[in-house]
Amino acid sequence: MKTCLFLVVLVFLVSIEAKNLCRFPKTWKAKYDFDYKKRPSEWATTNAKTDYYKLVLSWTPSFCKDLPAAQRNRTFQCQYDDFGLIVHGFWAQSKTARTMKNHPRNCRDDKQLPLLTIKRHFCMMPGESLIQAEWEKHGTCSFRTGEEYLNTIERLYSQLIIPDIKQLLRDPRVDQYKIKKAFLDKNPKLGVKQMIVYMKGKELIDIKICYDLKLNFTNCYR
Repeated sequence: MKTCLFLVVLVFLVSIEAKNLCRFPKTWKAKYDFDYKKRPSEWATTNAKTDYYKLVLSWTPSFCKDLPAAQRNRTFQCQYDDFGLIVHGFWAQSKTARTMKNHPRNCRDDKQLPLLTIKRHFCMMPGESLIQAEWEKHGTCSFRTGEEYLNTIERLYSQLIIPDIKQLLRDPRVDQYKIKKAFLDKNPKLGVKQMIVYMKGKELIDIKICYDLKLNFTNCYR
């Protein structure tokens, strides 16, 4: 009995550790701060109530395929076959929002996160600018520090059991329902209304999983 329990714990720990192993850039960006005021496509919504969160998981091959060639060649995430389903962000959401601009966003400006923090979470979110931008755009509306935001994401991400996405996408009959079923089978506490799978044809774009303010699974609101 003790042997079986040890093996179960070992498999769990290995699965967590596997998510934290990846290739690092040879050189790190010196500047990756985010200032929404300098971006014409950005806005601030500071008075919206946070009712729940969306953990957004992005499928790297589709993300990289859609980038212009020059940008793709500059994006570390796209240089190797190391990254599959990565964390794009953890978004504060409002149930009463009618458009994207009604959700909490860019609640305060913050300084550039320490590189040590970036390195600690890089395998989960493979980009200095990605981590910084997601913290300032979405994390500042609900969390006191970038470290608290990223540690929360890491904990939730490590609790998920990710099915073999590559294998699923090899099926010529694959659709959002098959991918959702694979997630539900691996994560019995996750409900069918608590995740959204977004695909373009046979290409997986992203998966969103919703959490309440106590960080338990909850229904998603589109």
